[in-house]
Amino acid sequence: MKEKNIFLISLMIILVSGCFVKSLHPFYREKDLLFKKELLGTWTGDDSSEWKIEQNRKFSGIFKPDIPENVYLITYTDKKGTSQFIVNLFKLGNRLFLDFYPEEKESSNELRSLHLVAMHTVARVDLAPDKMIIRWYNEEWLIGLFKQNKIRIAHEKVPYESGKIDDNFQVILTASTGDLQKFMLKYAEDPNAFKNDYTFILRKTNQ
Repeated sequence: MKEKNIFLISLMIILVSGCFVKSLHPFYREKDLLFKKELLGTWTGDDSSEWKIEQNRKFSGIFKPDIPENVYLITYTDKKGTSQFIVNLFKLGNRLFLDFYPEEKESSNELRSLHLVAMHTVARVDLAPDKMIIRWYNEEWLIGLFKQNKIRIAHEKVPYESGKIDDNFQVILTASTGDLQKFMLKYAEDPNAFKNDYTFILRKTNQ
């Protein structure tokens, strides 16, 4: 296999390591999905990051044009590099959410990438004309709920160091999509659920 020279940017590190609430299963069901054209275009974050949002296109066969689907392809760029995510917009209750899934396993070489498992993360999104606020669930808040026995949802504790759990671990949700949505609906309005450093305020710069 040919070695790939791909940037492992800061956002990607966050997604596969800590800080965000991560799940093996998607946070959405097909019936929950929406597609809003006003999200398409180029957005600039308050941290000077660039978010290029396009309509994703899936392969339809050799010598055939790719078929557009009601899913977003987000190309995220910051000072350290660029990465892509397949993103689904969906609605639960009165709130809109984004389910992020990495477009491909990113690594400095193929062997390492084979040891990585892509996961879903979810963020609440608030839309206004030419403005978008993306707020990811806070993993530390989630771990606090588990420690206080306030929630019961299937999950695994994954240590950052092999064989050592202690307090140095991340939580991977293994629950079904239905159970994930019950959890999200319960805490959709809890400000503590989104109180972290990973709130992005985006303003549209290009249609």
